[in-house]
This record gives sequence, C-alpha cells and structure tokens, in this order.
Amino acid sequence: MSRVVRILPDEPAVDRDFDYLLPDVLSDSPGCPPIRVGTLVRVDLRGRRIRGWITAVDVDPLPGVDLQEIKKVSSCGPPPAVVDLAAWAGSRWMGSRVHYLRTATHDRVVSSIPDLVHRPHAVSPDNKLAEEAFLRRGAVVRTPPNSDDFSLAVAAASYGRALILTPTLARSQRLATTMRRAGIEVAVFPRDWGASAAGAVTIGARSAAWAPVDNLDAVLVLDEHDESYQQESAPTWHARDVVLERAKRDGARWVIASPTPSLEALTCGAPLLTPDRAAERAGWSIFDVVDLRDEPPLAGSWCSETLSRVLRDNQKVVCVLNRKGRARFAYCQQCGELARSEITGRALGLDGNRLVHPVDGDDRPAVCQSCSSTKFRRVKLGVTGVAEELEQIARRPVGEVSSDSEPLATEFDLYVGTEAVLHRIERANVVVFLDFDQELLAPRYRAAEQAMSLLVQASRVVGRREDGGRVLIQTRIPQHPVLEAARTADPGSLARTELRIRRELRQPPEAHWAIISGSAATEFVRSIGNPEGLEILGPSNDRWRIRSVDREHLVAALKSVDRPPGRLRIEIDPLRA
Repeated sequence: MSRVVRILPDEPAVDRDFDYLLPDVLSDSPGCPPIRVGTLVRVDLRGRRIRGWITAVDVDPLPGVDLQEIKKVSSCGPPPAVVDLAAWAGSRWMGSRVHYLRTATHDRVVSSIPDLVHRPHAVSPDNKLAEEAFLRRGAVVRTPPNSDDFSLAVAAASYGRALILTPTLARSQRLATTMRRAGIEVAVFPRDWGASAAGAVTIGARSAAWAPVDNLDAVLVLDEHDESYQQESAPTWHARDVVLERAKRDGARWVIASPTPSLEALTCGAPLLTPDRAAERAGWSIFDVVDLRDEPPLAGSWCSETLSRVLRDNQKVVCVLNRKGRARFAYCQQCGELARSEITGRALGLDGNRLVHPVDGDDRPAVCQSCSSTKFRRVKLGVTGVAEELEQIARRPVGEVSSDSEPLATEFDLYVGTEAVLHRIERANVVVFLDFDQELLAPRYRAAEQAMSLLVQASRVVGRREDGGRVLIQTRIPQHPVLEAARTADPGSLARTELRIRRELRQPPEAHWAIISGSAATEFVRSIGNPEGLEILGPSNDRWRIRSVDREHLVAALKSVDRPPGRLRIEIDPLRA
C-alpha cells in the first residue's frame, strides 16, 4: 500500500510541487521521521535524485497518472506553519519557497524531535518598560545603546515559547549564556535546531526568523535598526517582517527594541514606548562635534587640533574612516564649505573645474556658494594613508582594521579602520569619526539612519556618559539632524525629520520600491509596460527603480511578467538603494 504526498523539490528554479507515492514500507520502517508537512525526503526528478519537502499529505491523485515512489524519508524538517510561511515570503519578496525552506532546515539529519521538559522560569523581569511592552502584546521600545538585553529577553521567555533575534550570532551566544545561568532553557539557532523544534526559547541572528519552534508565545527583535536583518542577496527578505508575521499568525506577543528604531518600525501601527528622558540620556555617550571649517588642519584635511589633543592624551582611541564605496567630496579651500547641489543639497565632487554629482547629473562651475572662491580641494581620505600620518602625530603604533583584515596579533592603544573596527574592538575611551560627512551625505536614501546606527555602535564601544565615554565627530555640517539627535540623546527628533523627507520624496516606508538589475533587466522592464499605479525610473547605473504606494500591486505587476533569459535580480525595498 502507498499514500500520495506532494513534494517541493530543492530546486529554486522549479518552485512547483509534484505528487509522489510514499510506500508503507518506508513510513513504517524503524527510525523513520514522522510523515507530515515539512519532512524531508529523497526523490527522483528529471534523472537526478534530490531532496525535497513534503508540502501536503494524503493527496488525491489525478486519475490515469503513474506516480514515482519516494526513495527515502530523510529527516525531520520545519513545521507546517513555517512551510506555509515560506509561501507567504515568496509572494512578498519575489523568491522561490526553496530559498526560505533551506534556511529553515537543519544541515544535518534529524531523525526525531526531542522531548523538552518545560520548567517554569524563576527569573521575573526587573525592567518595568520590558514588562509593559509585552503586556501591550505588540510594541516598539526605544532603548539606549548601553542598556541590557537581558531584561527584555527574560520578559519574552516568561511567556513560554519565545523567539529572540539579535543582529549577530556572537551576541546571540552571549545572551544565551546569560539566560542559561538564570535557569532558562535556550536553543541557539541553527546549532540547537532540535531543541528549538522541541519548543525551547530560541535565540539567533537573521536566519533564526525561520527557526522550527512552533506555536510561538512571544517574539523579540533586538537592535531592529540593524541592516544585517535583511538578506543581501535576492530575495531580500527581512527577518523583522518574517517574525512579526509569525507572531500575527500564532497570536504571540511581540516587541521591537532599538536605540534608534527604523521608520518601518515606527510606522507599523504599534505604540512607541520610551524610558524617561534622564534614563535614556544616561544610556548614551558624550558626543563632541568638531566643525572642521573652524579648525586649521594639521594633516591634510582630516586632523583637527581637537583630535591632536585627544591623540596625545594616551587614551585608547579608535578612529573610524569609511573610505570604501563612498563618494569623493570637494570642499572650498578658502572657507571650508562642502560643495553641495543648489537643488538637492547633496555633496558634489570635483571634476576639473566643474562640480558634479555622479548619479543625479548635477553639473555646475566650481564656485563656492559661501565665499565665491574657485579653489577647491578633494576629500580623499584612505585608511592606510591616515594610519601612516596617525603614527607621526600620536607617536605611537597604530593598528589598522578593515572588514577583510586578519585579526590583529598585537594589542594597540590606537586603531584606525572602516566601520568594521567598531565590531572588532570591544572597549575604548574615545571613538573618533575622522570625516563623518561621508556618512551623512552618502548618496543613499537611508544615509541618515545608517549614520545614526554607526553612532549607536560607537556609543557601545566607549560606554555610558557617566563613565566618561566620548565620541568625537569631525564634520563640516555640525547642524545636521543626525548630530543633533546624538548630542541630545533624542533619536526621535531624527525620525520625525526623516519621515517628513520620505513622505515628500515618496521613499520607503511611504512608498515601495523594486530595484531591477542584471543583463535581462531592460527587457523585463519593457515587458512590464506602463501600468497604472507604478512609476518606472531609470536606468541609472544599469539599474531600474519601480515605485508604488501599494506593495501588493507592485509585486503582482512584477509577477505578471515572464522572466526573460539572462541574469535578472529583483530587490524589494532594499535597505541600500
């Protein structure tokens, strides 16, 4: 005897289900994983033996169709709810269900799910804000950078089956260790896949949004603003949106926590809870803003007198300079003003005797708007060149750090590097941003949010203001809303400014974008035509931008077009665009 089951093969390009026979000799064999939606099997498809997921059981076969048999029942897989969630995500981000189910599946064979003995959690949350947030059943919590994750995590775990996301796996492991010491059963995804499937409190980074814990009682997203929660490769799914959909389906309580919540979080309809002003201010560092227009440079265009004094104090200093992938700016040699567009206000670069913008096409004579000087200098900072000059100014060794550099074998008191240095160095007395204008004026719509995220990380490296933690920012636009928000420890002021700008420019979250790129992009966009409700922009840098106020309408329009041959990448609401 055989049952008929429906299988989704592990082939992203196929993304369709096929019916197969499941012989009783397989399902009744000792040690066979339970037959249910999500279980992994091995099947023959087009001359190859591949794995697949069961998507339906006891299917009525079509009459007169000869079905192949399943060759092996391999392993326990994600629960039925997660399989169904993959279909939802495939519709939302234009991706095959296979992409999501691969993330949800253990890379080793799991023959059975262990029995988990649930013990009551003896620890109760000592943070009234955390307790209130979960009592609301859905809330956005603004926490200072130097606050503790533990009270929020314990509040989530006290409700039962909880799913907790952190930006990095290292942070997940540290939080899990702390919670285990408090007597809470914790599974770190993906390592503890089986314990997660059994219902333990599950902690992990982005991929943990697809953890197999079923029937959730609580969901917590820590540092929701962090860009690591969005998948960089297409489909560009976002872990926050995935777990909030899971919470909605399971009726679970949920909390989004961040020192600077994203505009997407702030406009999701949930209440915003904040600590009192004194507590929030105490959780930030001291921010010193140096106006480079007022200080004579000591080394090229980057070292102010204020910075030189910091370097001579023999404190542990981390200098940050994001050179890679940033625009090259120009500033007036006479008054120090940045060259900016008269229309958009964006920074311009120097090209001969013209000031230009590489994307907008802005082009005007090289004349300063403040003093009418025609003499400009290019801002060409580089980590290696700065490191050499730092050694001469500070008269001590300098450690150089970037995302692709090897871990340093020697400890230094002075470091310089890209933003990766903020994740490599755990503690310092001072963090210095040598040229923060590269962040504030980057040609991306989320430049302000991304710049604020860097200041949050810097604040964590130096610690709270009462402990003397200081962040030094060199800039030529000291009144920028990001710097005002950091100085006053009031990220809400930046959010209000940014939301107003996004509404005026029809940028996410006030509208939705699809970025189309690849060799087949032009043909794909041409096939879309000009349907009502869509605005097609481009091409710019070989990419097309399609905008709509209705996300479902945008995705439906994209799905209605047959994909032409050739490489095609579709990104829905990417964070860096």
